Amino acid sequence: MGRNNNPTRGSTIRHVVRTIAAASAAVATLAAGMLVAGTANAADMRDPSERSIQNGNPGLWANLGTITFSNGHKYEDMEQSLGVVDKVNGKNVYCIQADTLYTGTAGTWGEWTDAKTKPDAQKLAWLTDKYNNDRDDLTQAAIAGLIHQKLDPMGNEYLNGLQRLGWKDGTSWDTYTAKMNSLWNEAVANTPSNLDMKYQYTIGQRKGLVTPSIMNGNGQYVSGLQYTVTLNGPAVFDQNNSTAITGTTTNKKQDIAWTATGNGKVTYKLTYKNPQAIRLNSPNQDLMAPTDPQIVSKNIQFEVRNNFKPTIESNQTDHRIEYGHAPEDDLTWHVDPTGGDWIQGATIKSTGTLYYFANKPVEGRTTVRDGVKAATATAAGDRDGATSHVDASSITMDPGFVKAHPGATPSSLPATGWYTWVWQITPGMQDANMRQYLSTDYDWSDNVLEAETTLHVRSMQPTITSSVSAAYKTDQSKVTGADGVERPAVQIGSAAASDRTDVVYLEKGGVIRDKVTLGVSDVNGDGKTDTADWLHTKDGQGEGRETEANQITIRVNGTLYGGMTREQAEQAQKDTAAGKTVELPKQAVKLATATFTTNKAGDYLLSSRKGEKPAGVWKAENGIDLTNLPSGYATFVYDIANKDQDTESQTGIKPSDDYPFAKDVHEAPFTADETVMFRLTPKLDSTVSSKEVKAGETTVDKLVVAKTNEKDVWPTYPETNVTEGETPKSTPLSLDFHGVLYKVSDDPSAAIEQTDTVPENAVKVHETDIKDVTKFGTYTTDSFTLTESGTYAWHWVMTPSLTGDQNHNPLAALAWRQLTHGKVQHAFGLASEIVRVRKPETPKCEVSTKSQGEVTFENGKADLHDELLLKNCSDAAKAEFELWKQSNGDQSGDVLITVTGKVDAKDGIHSPTVTVHETGTYYWREKVYDQTGKLISYGDARKPNETVLVKEKGLASTGVGTPMLLWAGVLAGAGIALALAGSRKRIRL
Repeated sequence: MGRNNNPTRGSTIRHVVRTIAAASAAVATLAAGMLVAGTANAADMRDPSERSIQNGNPGLWANLGTITFSNGHKYEDMEQSLGVVDKVNGKNVYCIQADTLYTGTAGTWGEWTDAKTKPDAQKLAWLTDKYNNDRDDLTQAAIAGLIHQKLDPMGNEYLNGLQRLGWKDGTSWDTYTAKMNSLWNEAVANTPSNLDMKYQYTIGQRKGLVTPSIMNGNGQYVSGLQYTVTLNGPAVFDQNNSTAITGTTTNKKQDIAWTATGNGKVTYKLTYKNPQAIRLNSPNQDLMAPTDPQIVSKNIQFEVRNNFKPTIESNQTDHRIEYGHAPEDDLTWHVDPTGGDWIQGATIKSTGTLYYFANKPVEGRTTVRDGVKAATATAAGDRDGATSHVDASSITMDPGFVKAHPGATPSSLPATGWYTWVWQITPGMQDANMRQYLSTDYDWSDNVLEAETTLHVRSMQPTITSSVSAAYKTDQSKVTGADGVERPAVQIGSAAASDRTDVVYLEKGGVIRDKVTLGVSDVNGDGKTDTADWLHTKDGQGEGRETEANQITIRVNGTLYGGMTREQAEQAQKDTAAGKTVELPKQAVKLATATFTTNKAGDYLLSSRKGEKPAGVWKAENGIDLTNLPSGYATFVYDIANKDQDTESQTGIKPSDDYPFAKDVHEAPFTADETVMFRLTPKLDSTVSSKEVKAGETTVDKLVVAKTNEKDVWPTYPETNVTEGETPKSTPLSLDFHGVLYKVSDDPSAAIEQTDTVPENAVKVHETDIKDVTKFGTYTTDSFTLTESGTYAWHWVMTPSLTGDQNHNPLAALAWRQLTHGKVQHAFGLASEIVRVRKPETPKCEVSTKSQGEVTFENGKADLHDELLLKNCSDAAKAEFELWKQSNGDQSGDVLITVTGKVDAKDGIHSPTVTVHETGTYYWREKVYDQTGKLISYGDARKPNETVLVKEKGLASTGVGTPMLLWAGVLAGAGIALALAGSRKRIRL
């Protein structure tokens, strides 16, 4: 509008009074901030020539001049003012019709209804309201210019006129327009033009956000505007747990979180205050002013539900349990983040189902349909992070499972297998007052999880294999044969050998060995055998405690059965390999047993030699000598039986038919590499037909091939010439024996010492053989004539002709392997083997002599001689004579005088003459030799007929006579003190 300033007009004071009166009338119309019609008379309100700017309202004056409008209106030669024209209800009022002269505020105030200009009017209402108390002239002039520019059809023409006139106070037009633009931008940025009310769910329908977005006309967030958001319904704001919240807008999006407190609809309402543009419809110039801030609101509605999504994290307490322990479970309660946090006061129940699987479940592939329902349990949680523990007391066995497995309990599950807990949460499981916290279609399950699976080991299953060949692989023992060659005492046959034997051949008396490999079946099906497949002691129960050190100790029993034939052994080996049940033949003999205990798998040596530090020692059965086991085939058999195990002290559970092992372990006889053959070592003896014979008579010896053990078996081997497909007949091993008759002494009565070897002085006089011996028994030699007397002895040695090996002549090799490689003989000098040979009875050679009896000692000497008397002495060839002087004492004092030269031994021949030089008693002793020079007779000392008395010549006879003197000498020789020659005086009495 144009407001003129003409100094010739009326009194200023009068017009001021009128202006105040008009303002009072306007105040009446806006006192309550309502848009109601005003009826003040404009003529009474203001003088048209009133200079309103001078009445204290801020603004700018233009220079004096004329402004002409395109509609013909003009202000001629006037000073124009631009700013606040008045105040109504304390609010600045501005002109909005530049081509109409402002005369006052008479008229009716009402809403701004022009749709085209209303958005700008609203911005200007905000601007005028903000700067209502601002007294800056430039600011208020700029606001007034904006109002003309935006709301006045002639406003731009008016502003152009003012630009041409210029501002009276010297303010440049650029400064003015810059102020206008700055204020307009501020109004645009801060005037709400749109309420972008949004909501969104963040967790189900239980939690979400409301976004009270107040936007300006540019679609930007209005900043600094206070607002209030209310929720009418079952929900509260998270920030203050209330249904209402206030805030101030910023230049960015604001999200306010809420949580449902029940189920139903919620009305979300946004309110704020903002001044509105009002218009004075005046008969003169229309005016514009802002109202007091008015409440602006908008609301929308959405659905909420007060529920959440509880879940369970479960993990088996022990992922491997053993018989006697229940499949316990550890639960931790959580919430699915998509369903919000745990509702305070909500206690949720879950039902767990225990399923049995024969094979290990595979997470993601195995479902409950693959298992068997075994038991159930119930657990409850009242908060996120709450824990529950399921043990035997809270587990209920499924009736169907118990029917199929009578006696099954949580701690006595029927079989080895996998048990998996599957937990489920549904509304139907909840107490009535708790179902509201779950959606009606909520159905949570953890399905089949690896963490929820436990391996239940009711029993372990040990395995045992053994290898007798491995036990003897490094044996270096040797045996020397009859030919003096050293050979291995152990031979290992195999299916690869040309004789196709799976046997280890042993000498009698050797060490008994076997190597046992103890294992365990893969009960958990993980493709490997380890401690998880073994039962454990009480200390080995619980997660992570099943270690090898805590494995139970088991007892293994081994038995050696022998005394069987090759045919029985070979057939048994075939049947065992074919999977047939093999029973030991009735003739099998229990030879030895061995026992060992261990708590781990591995290889174990069993030996009869303690020095080898075996796991178990082979001990002979009663009546069995381990050094003389029956020849023939034998097999090792092993048993691991439940009844033999000491589990009660280790696990607290007594052994039963299926505990600690699913079944007893019995290694069948004659399994692969479990057969030994104790070689035939016959015992040799012999008995001569006559122990004493005469020279020229015959003798016969009987060889006895006997068993060293009453259960010895004679070896056989299959014949070669058989039709294809037929079973070859067995051929008994054929043995040869060589006997030698030795002369030990010419004396038929000579004693012979029993020795292991033939004495060096024994002379071989006869040899013979007994061939093709195929069984135990007695075999007789041909007769042999003994022509020389003496002592003889037989000696027998086995002389096997089998020299085959596994690379040549397999049948011979098989036979050879079954026979001892050592020397078989009997001791030399056995009483039953001695023959004494004597010459035929002939007259005995009788040798004697005839002495001179009494010889006179003359001239200091006496000549003596003896006469040899022979009878039946055809062998006598030479003779010699000894002359002895007899002492008065025993024979030990006699003195040998001489030994004559040899003469032909003939009856009646005299010895050479011997001259003696002393008187006394003398005697002769004759020696007779045969043609070989062998002494065949030696006369006795001091014989009466051999004695000669040498006496002095001329000795008178006393009547005693020669015979008496001879007898006296004999008596003296016998030690009788007869003084016949002690004194010549006495002799001469």
